[in-house]
Amino acid sequence: MSRNEANTRKELIDKALEKAGWSLDDSNQVGIEIPVDGYDAAPWNGVTDYCLYLPNGEVIAVVEAKRQSRDPRVAEQQVRHYVTEIEKHQSFRPFAFMSNGDRTFFWDVGNENKRPVAGFFSLRDLQNLLYIHQNKIPLQQLSVNLAIANRTYQQEAIGRVSERFDEGHRRALLVMATGTGKTRTIMALIEVFLRANQARTVLFVADRDTLVRQALDDNFKVYLPNEPRDRIRTYNVDYSKRLYVGTLQTLVKCHKKFTPGFFDLVIFDESHRSIYNQFREVVEYFDARIIGLTATPADFIERNTFQVFRCTGNPPVPTFNYPYRNAVNEGYLVDYSLRQAQTHFQREGIRGANLSEEDRNTLIQQGRDPDEIDYEGTELERTVSNKDTLRKQWEEIMEVCHKDESGQYPGKTIVFAVSQDHALRLASVFEEMYPQYPDMVQVITSQMERTDDLIDRFKKEEMPRIAISVDLLDTGVDVPEVVNLVFMKPVHSVIKMQQMIGRGTRSHEACRYLHRLPHGHKDEFLIIDFWENDFDKDPSEETVTQNLPVTVKIFNTRLKLLEHYLNDQQSADCQQVIADLRQQIGQIPRDAFSVQQVYSQVEEAWMDGFWRYLTQRKIDFLRTQVAPLLRFVAGVDVAEATFTNKVERLKLEILTDGAKPGTLESIAEDVSYLPEDIFKDAKRGKSAQFCLSHRLRSATPEELNQIITDLAQVMKNRRQRKSSFVYLDLADSIAVSGYITLGEGGEQVYVEEYRQRVEGKVLEIVETHPTIAAIRNGEVVTDLQLVALERTLRQELGGGNVQLSESNIRKAFNLKVNSLLAFLRELMEIEALPDYQEVVRRNFEEFIVQRPFNANQVRFLRAVQNVFLKNRRLEVADLYEEPLDRFGEDAVERWFTEKQVDELIEFAEHFAA
Repeated sequence: MSRNEANTRKELIDKALEKAGWSLDDSNQVGIEIPVDGYDAAPWNGVTDYCLYLPNGEVIAVVEAKRQSRDPRVAEQQVRHYVTEIEKHQSFRPFAFMSNGDRTFFWDVGNENKRPVAGFFSLRDLQNLLYIHQNKIPLQQLSVNLAIANRTYQQEAIGRVSERFDEGHRRALLVMATGTGKTRTIMALIEVFLRANQARTVLFVADRDTLVRQALDDNFKVYLPNEPRDRIRTYNVDYSKRLYVGTLQTLVKCHKKFTPGFFDLVIFDESHRSIYNQFREVVEYFDARIIGLTATPADFIERNTFQVFRCTGNPPVPTFNYPYRNAVNEGYLVDYSLRQAQTHFQREGIRGANLSEEDRNTLIQQGRDPDEIDYEGTELERTVSNKDTLRKQWEEIMEVCHKDESGQYPGKTIVFAVSQDHALRLASVFEEMYPQYPDMVQVITSQMERTDDLIDRFKKEEMPRIAISVDLLDTGVDVPEVVNLVFMKPVHSVIKMQQMIGRGTRSHEACRYLHRLPHGHKDEFLIIDFWENDFDKDPSEETVTQNLPVTVKIFNTRLKLLEHYLNDQQSADCQQVIADLRQQIGQIPRDAFSVQQVYSQVEEAWMDGFWRYLTQRKIDFLRTQVAPLLRFVAGVDVAEATFTNKVERLKLEILTDGAKPGTLESIAEDVSYLPEDIFKDAKRGKSAQFCLSHRLRSATPEELNQIITDLAQVMKNRRQRKSSFVYLDLADSIAVSGYITLGEGGEQVYVEEYRQRVEGKVLEIVETHPTIAAIRNGEVVTDLQLVALERTLRQELGGGNVQLSESNIRKAFNLKVNSLLAFLRELMEIEALPDYQEVVRRNFEEFIVQRPFNANQVRFLRAVQNVFLKNRRLEVADLYEEPLDRFGEDAVERWFTEKQVDELIEFAEHFAA
């Protein structure tokens, strides 16, 4: 039942103020129903519900209360008058809160729009806000500290964020490729906030312990050494610092130890991983300006993430974007070369019928029937491991990997393994093969002890040179000297792939231990791929699915059961389902900000009257409005909830289409792995035996409820399932490194044959083309001659039985190039040939410099250059389409004359290839 205003104040608002540290018994802190001069409108007679005081007696905030059922924003005019009148009697205009107990709005009248907040602010928070309000300097007026961030794109990023916040926005999203100095950029931005008096308390949040330690020890300590700093832990919170770091996992547990207004600026590192379920609650709880920081390419960021950081557009665009390819082109990151190889067993599988007589006899001696051996290549290291396959992979790695300056040892290398066991097997095989290299290899996974020490050793010491990892080193670990990445597993997620590639992209400038680099310099890194991963996957092909939390699945299954009982609502089975649903609803944290925001819309689900008579409309309401709130339930025992979900699903199957074999088998298997003492227990043992019998197929709802009661809570004690993993040691070999697939018809050509085709065609062009002849004669060639050569190469090599592309060049020649000029230079060792991109950029720059363009025109033309390089041509229509439409539909007309557009198109035609 909705409370009237008096009860709302007494039962909700009073308690919320006390929670924020205000003592209602102290009239020096809180004044109740204080008259405001000059306000005569009945029935209020100019009386504020609450006045919150500074120690000197000035009012720092007023609180206007409304009854629980009323939107607190109806009090806008009242509040505006109150703070205006109070300002006449003191040195500043007070802040305002409007609240109905469920929803609270904060308002800095005349300066900012009102906004919902998770609760009232403390005296300390309001004093801090007042200081910022009275002393702040526009962010854009301050220069960037070049000792922290000296690169132009970092300064642009800071400028974009500063501009956005100066305009009144409260959230921003930075997308910067791994290795481009995201954290340094953020440190410089924090320093600007501090100097501008726009932040006095800052929080840096990441989802990995390593990132948090780096922020505290390698960044705050180095770049902001004079600012008091601390790490937030659940057992220790020091409220006296200025800079804080913490993991998301910690903040989920203890964010309410802070008031919503405690922090002025919050940074979420790798924010695309930070917006789901309970993590979203942390993002929304703090009433700070918030910056999201991620290395995930903008094309792969979900719309949901853009919405969290208030990024608009269609498609949405981040506040600032600096992708990997831009960083490579501008020399801030290095590119990679790709070598793909697979063994015979990886390509063909392991099948007894195809084995040599020697291998068949080996299997027989081991007690295995060769004809029962039948594994696909994709099953290697999933269900079967073959030792000689690992040997051959190590031989390939050691032969082709980038070596250090001595040429003897591998440079720093990360091997991405399938699993912990796979990682340990790889290390064991290496140690057997190369006893002369002790300490060369180290497994670094989350299951190893003292992983922080292992990572530090890999980063700083000579050995190990090769780190074998499962997930732990995929992201967030900065080892600039890494020159080899080895993919010993398939990677299906493009986002994950980009993160993994980022481990090798640091440039030579970032490296400290130069003797660990090939010839003492880092120009590129090498990817060795054993699983035919697609490193050029289109972003549009990426589908990211978020699994429903198991608590929501249970709730939805019970709603389907409830639908079944709608015509028999007073039955014991129906009443039990209702009781179970209400018990789940009772677990929803009503004090969570995300729940508070919608509580008034769903409150009836907590009321007894709602459940007296149920309709399909009510069930739809529970499914669409209430069920999603279960994702905020904390402390879920996943094993218990998963088993409960299976049994609830079985209950529904029996009542509808009959029990499905898969559900029965899954429940029985779970129970079979319970400890023996469960079966010996009189009560639980009975339920366990029931699950292993044929009676489970026709169990009643009452019997299944008893199974949940007796067994769900002990599911976390199940024994591990016995592995059927098979270990073999059959002779394997590196196969031909694959086929090149040509055209829509899918003609497959062996790499060697394909190389011969390409090289033969190239030789024909080289012998006859005038540009090559000019270079050989020592003549100076023009850029237009170079473009003509690029055009010829594309015409001659782009079709027929060659169909040369960047992807095919990488597969066949182990070269990563962006143009055929660059390919020809590498293939024929013609050093005088530049990249086509270099030619285009040089001439675009000349085109811009020779004309009196303003800053907006230059910015647009640089974007046009990128479009041209991507399409290798330019038409007028391109100026109005993605991505140039982000400048506005009328950007061309606003910024350029018709003559300037014609000159641009004519210029582009000369360099089209």
